[in-house]
Amino acid sequence: MSGTHLATKRKPLDLMQKWHVVQYWSQQTPPLKRATFTVLMRLLDRQNTKTGRCDPSAVGLAEETGFSERSVRSAFKELEERGAVKRFRITLRSRNQFLIFSVSELRQNTLLAERKPRAGLRTGLNSVSALPATRCRLNLRPASPETIKETKKKKEDAENAFAHGPRSHCIVRSSSSGEMDLGQFEQRVVKVFEREGYGYEGLLALPAQDAELAHGLMVTGELTFSGAVARLLKRYRNQKEQM
Repeated sequence: MSGTHLATKRKPLDLMQKWHVVQYWSQQTPPLKRATFTVLMRLLDRQNTKTGRCDPSAVGLAEETGFSERSVRSAFKELEERGAVKRFRITLRSRNQFLIFSVSELRQNTLLAERKPRAGLRTGLNSVSALPATRCRLNLRPASPETIKETKKKKEDAENAFAHGPRSHCIVRSSSSGEMDLGQFEQRVVKVFEREGYGYEGLLALPAQDAELAHGLMVTGELTFSGAVARLLKRYRNQKEQM
């Protein structure tokens, strides 16, 4: 499954959302560099209004903005480090593809970044400048039948423990869930989605920050792994009904 699939599944920003993004970044301290702000405006303008795809080349943006190609690439880096966009590519020779965050998504990412230090994770990275979840997904492979059976048994055991009351619930939420990184979390979630009949494509149909937020709630102890998966399944089913 490619990064292109993830990008094209995301609903593009509408005009009002784009306007709010412009206002948000024009008021931030420290402000974005002039070249960076200009590049962000061009990315918003170049986003496909039907698919949400946004993959202009650095050379093309340099010609459009009048800045050097080096300045444009530096702007890409600053936008990603500040959390304005998520950048990924399918191959080394392919163009960068950009996921531009709306203001509501920016606030959600900030909330997740604030929760991570409380869980004892590194504080040097925010949620969107860390290793993108997309890269973890590209490395995933379908689970073997034996692994799926094991996962099903684990879920049944967890549900049985949860049914016996709050004390058993605390046992299910073990320290292993808090120590599970995002890549491991997504690998286990994929197995559940496959068992439910939605496949790997079902998880990729959700915005990447949904998985990141569910993982953040799990590592802070606010959700068990089963609860985090149930949250993602509900999000997917609701999204599917609206399509």
